Amino acid sequence: MLQIKSRDKSILLVVSEFPPGPGGIGNHAYSLSKALSRKGYNVYVITNADFAEKDKVEKFDSGLNENIKIFRVHRNGIKTYIDRIKKVKKIVKTESVETVILSGKFSLWTGGLLKILGYSFKSIAILHGSEVRMRNVFFRKFTDYCISKADFLVPVSTFTYSLLNDNLKSKDYRIIGNGLDIYEMEELDKADRRVFGLKGIPALLTVGNVTPRKGQQRVIRALPEIVKHFPRVHYNIVGLPSYEKEFRELAKELGVEEYISFYGRLPERSDLAAAYKKADCFMILSENQPDGDVEGFGIVILEANYFGLPAIGAKGCGIEDAIENGYNGFLVDGDNSDDIIEKLKIVLEKRKALSENSVRWARKHSWNMIVEKYIEIL
Repeated sequence: MLQIKSRDKSILLVVSEFPPGPGGIGNHAYSLSKALSRKGYNVYVITNADFAEKDKVEKFDSGLNENIKIFRVHRNGIKTYIDRIKKVKKIVKTESVETVILSGKFSLWTGGLLKILGYSFKSIAILHGSEVRMRNVFFRKFTDYCISKADFLVPVSTFTYSLLNDNLKSKDYRIIGNGLDIYEMEELDKADRRVFGLKGIPALLTVGNVTPRKGQQRVIRALPEIVKHFPRVHYNIVGLPSYEKEFRELAKELGVEEYISFYGRLPERSDLAAAYKKADCFMILSENQPDGDVEGFGIVILEANYFGLPAIGAKGCGIEDAIENGYNGFLVDGDNSDDIIEKLKIVLEKRKALSENSVRWARKHSWNMIVEKYIEIL
């Protein structure tokens, strides 16, 4: 077990994405950074400078806690790794950093390359899922090798841990699920929100990049049967419209196009809070992909739960750690419309109790408590 003698140490977090850009890994890294900074740590963050407009990035960075310092690297082919390695080396040396936390595939590669080059520092690898199931044999083996160079592993779910090979499972590890920044949620709940009306009775909601991995297509495939039981139902889809065209075509083929709305990525987080509060059931039927892209946990479930929104999620992925079946929602076979409809009926019938449970579940996953698990490792 790694040891840290006092809480005034400096931590370097190397992460593949970070707000204000989208992405669950970035959300996780941001929440972890804030939680560590509240505990007295100086947190340095190296991340990419992509996926958000320059003015939004500058505004976001200027509002960070004073003991969080962020360094953004622009993607530029192989030069990206060279720049990132140089930045890591500089910060470890100049800021007396003893521990480096690596999160995301490219970050794991950076940490591994530095260890291969002979640089010595304690490292913790946070494993989300997709990075340990890559289809390309070379990249999978290289990623596994880089992970093996870390001193300690933190899979975010039991499912993610199950994906590791036997060699990696023999390393020191602790499964630490994703958390929720309760402070942020409280501010979003109090914020003035624009009028955001979801459609449908019931109003179904999915939040996340519109991709096969997030499983919006599974909900769409179930809609013809769902409509028979709930003629006024509507499926509201929020998130980057990566596969919107393909999913619209699927809905048209199935004759359910009129029951679906795509909203894209909402302008503000407060808009997202409004969507959670106005939905009747959160749908997250994530599907493991042949290329190794999998759902490691599903932090949006905790966000939905905070606003009292129960969730229906798919079995066979990290969502099984995010939903306690029958408490804050239900786990289903994502390809079985009868199973989905049965659980949806229960959610609507027992909405009040499930809603109260959902709030309790979300607060149980506060970063205020989860960060203590990281501190124990440090």
